[in-house]
Amino acid sequence: MAMEFLSLGKVVICCFLLWGFLVTGQPSTEGYISIDCGISSGYSYNDPNTKLEYISDDQFIDTGINYNIAGNYNTSAVIMQNRNLRSFPDGDRNCYTLKPVIPGRKYLLRARFMYGNYDGNNSAKDDSPILFDLHIGVNFWEKVNISDASGQYRYEAITVAVAEFIQVCLINTGGGTPFISSLEVRPLKSNLYPAANASQSLVLAYRVNMASDTTPVIRYPDDPYDRIWIPLIFTNSWTAIDTTKDIKDSKDDFFEAPATVLQTAVVPTNSSSPLKFSWDSEDVNTEYYAFLHFCEIQELTASEKREFNIYRNGDLRIGSYSPPYLSHDYVYSVSPMYGYANYNYSLNATATSTLPPLINAVEIYSLMLLTENMTDLVDVEAIMGIREEYQMKRNWMGDPCAPNKYAWDGVTCSYSASASRITALNLSSSGLTGHVSTSFSMLKAIKSLDLSYNKLNGTIPDFLANLSSLQILNLTGNCFTEPIPDVLLKRSATGFLKLRIDNSTNKCDSPHVITPKKKLTTPIIIIISVVPVVLLALAVVLSIMLISKKRQPGLVSDAVSPHVEEVPVRNMDLEEDKLRPESKEFTYLQLVNITNNFTRVIGQGGFGTVYYGYLEGSIEVAVKLLSGWPSQGMKEFVAETQNLRKVHHKNLVSLIGYCNDGEHMALVYEYLPEGSLYDHLRGSTGLARPLSWRERLQIVLEAAQGLDYLHKGCNQPIIHRDVKTSNILLGPHLEAKIADFGLSKAVLSDAQYVSTVSLVGTLGYMDPEYHRTLKISEKSDVYSFGVVLLETITGEPPIVQGAGKLHILERVKPMLNRGNIEEIVDRRLRGKCNVNSLWKVLELAMMCTAEYSAQRPTMADVVIHLKESLTLETSFVG
Repeated sequence: MAMEFLSLGKVVICCFLLWGFLVTGQPSTEGYISIDCGISSGYSYNDPNTKLEYISDDQFIDTGINYNIAGNYNTSAVIMQNRNLRSFPDGDRNCYTLKPVIPGRKYLLRARFMYGNYDGNNSAKDDSPILFDLHIGVNFWEKVNISDASGQYRYEAITVAVAEFIQVCLINTGGGTPFISSLEVRPLKSNLYPAANASQSLVLAYRVNMASDTTPVIRYPDDPYDRIWIPLIFTNSWTAIDTTKDIKDSKDDFFEAPATVLQTAVVPTNSSSPLKFSWDSEDVNTEYYAFLHFCEIQELTASEKREFNIYRNGDLRIGSYSPPYLSHDYVYSVSPMYGYANYNYSLNATATSTLPPLINAVEIYSLMLLTENMTDLVDVEAIMGIREEYQMKRNWMGDPCAPNKYAWDGVTCSYSASASRITALNLSSSGLTGHVSTSFSMLKAIKSLDLSYNKLNGTIPDFLANLSSLQILNLTGNCFTEPIPDVLLKRSATGFLKLRIDNSTNKCDSPHVITPKKKLTTPIIIIISVVPVVLLALAVVLSIMLISKKRQPGLVSDAVSPHVEEVPVRNMDLEEDKLRPESKEFTYLQLVNITNNFTRVIGQGGFGTVYYGYLEGSIEVAVKLLSGWPSQGMKEFVAETQNLRKVHHKNLVSLIGYCNDGEHMALVYEYLPEGSLYDHLRGSTGLARPLSWRERLQIVLEAAQGLDYLHKGCNQPIIHRDVKTSNILLGPHLEAKIADFGLSKAVLSDAQYVSTVSLVGTLGYMDPEYHRTLKISEKSDVYSFGVVLLETITGEPPIVQGAGKLHILERVKPMLNRGNIEEIVDRRLRGKCNVNSLWKVLELAMMCTAEYSAQRPTMADVVIHLKESLTLETSFVG
């Protein structure tokens, strides 16, 4: 395993002016956000100690109630920001939207809490603390535990902004009413705290300045990032030392501890004793990063030497270390440490050292993995624009979709491993006034938009017709004054959009009748609300009869009434029940309707192009339009698809139906939103992080279970014939399913066709024995799966394009012979997984890819080996 700690040994003379400082000598506060929660709207003040300006929180949140702490708690020991607060008795989630921030930049977030019996309930006791959760965006930050009414609690984190705002949310978990006293945002340089990145944040556990007990707390302006350094000394075992000399600056410094912190240090009181410090972990699974700050502040003579070894829990981490004179140096965790209930460090002088060990400061952070995926940023920008433009009074706070249990009222989302998308928005009877906001045009994944029974006026915008996913648009009960745009009428007439609109004007200042701009060949029926009930019913019946006679095949339209009773008029070939999943045979016109005229391509394979589709009943599907299919194979294709409909397993993609309509042949499958294993290994899914080894193992195990079922679990064995990473599809939670099984058999079923067809399979995955003998067996799938395992381990494709085009086996074998798995494994996994688990899967891959099929295991054996490997990885503690 790589050395856990690194040391910076170079000394670089600082520039004449320190970064970020103004000519006045004060650090820049550009990008600072300092909020005193609960002070009066519009009020601001300068903190008496830091001189930083604090402002009211009213521009960052519009819920909650302002309070002051009780008078008997408001003493001189209480800082200004803790004397008042904002309480949130209503709603499960209340969020501050902190902006402006710069996407991709690191920020320090600090939240403060003081109860001070503000509500007179005398809560916050040891035996009944106030408990609630704190989130950064959609991810859990800390559990706030207020057990002392006079306690001043502080929580800090270092995080990377992913948007032009950062949201801090208070979550009511049933342990008391959430409240907050202050919020602070401080920008950091991008090279600081390298462990904080787009996929993980750091949560402060301890930040201490090793100094005397008379040293004050150090923060801004001494620290330009306004970190708070608390003095810490154990007088019985440590002795504090200090200097007034300047500390040199390093431009490559990853932590930039302030000079005032580095000018103090501690050494063991007994010079022959080690210098020790420790901390406890509440959970052995919590992962920590430790940053130890060093600076030699005593000028040593030629005969003096300070050199020591650094141990953690008895293991040597750094040997023979000497801090540089009057220059910042540090030792830090490259990877997180976990698995201990207590962490103890010991700095032991070497045998040749004449001086005891020294340390200046320590920072300890726990790792906060950003496992929850926020809503697509374009969708977030759109829905926030809608919220602001219409001044929505709903509790629309935080991320609109995530976490799922806190999704906004009226918002429906789809969830995946990459990002959530807004798929439906119900703003019916929401008091909307004015024009239809252009922000709606940004909701590219929306399928249903309900703006009915508001007071929207003006024109109905053309951009609504450009929302390619939109299937239902309800504009009933508004005050539009212009005709319905032709583009919307055409989409409605062709059945791609259910348009609901009427000419109801009872809520409008003046009546307006909505009519088309020009007459269309497809009739649009407008029924006037003043028609008596009997005449209304008669008109609807006559309209249906008329349209049924005149409708061209395949076109769909909707009759509408003032009460939005939708009357669909369809060609008999497109009856509703034909689109339900239990109807297994589709016409080509139905596929055109399902796929919105084959608008969205989601895949390309040897058998044809795959399109995204949507059935009635909110069922997403993938439609594979087959190309180049032999005419003599039609009968076999139909027979084989009928058989495949009977194959059901949790790790096989479900076949919903097929199309055999003249020259058009297609298969309709369940839709899996997370693409394929190939996409994830190539990094083409948009995920901020690569798949972990545990995730990869789980995926190939589930894929192996699917193949094993095909080989042994069906009435007749099914050989896949084209096993590859692009045929291992992934569901919303990365559950794996095998796709395209049985298609090759349908091609090869006709004996006459076999004699003329080329080998079936994909270059790089194809069994060499099959290539030689033209004899296919289950072991051919095993070989292909072995290549999949190698691809999963290395992250590389089976064949690398370029000179030689070496197969993955030819690339791996020399490294395997040298016994160097570090060379083989995907660099993104190095040091992050159980080596024994890796070796076991690598050995399994080599068995699967043996030259002769008799030497290969069965898929049942493969499943057993993969389960054992997953157990090793699951129990791994690095």
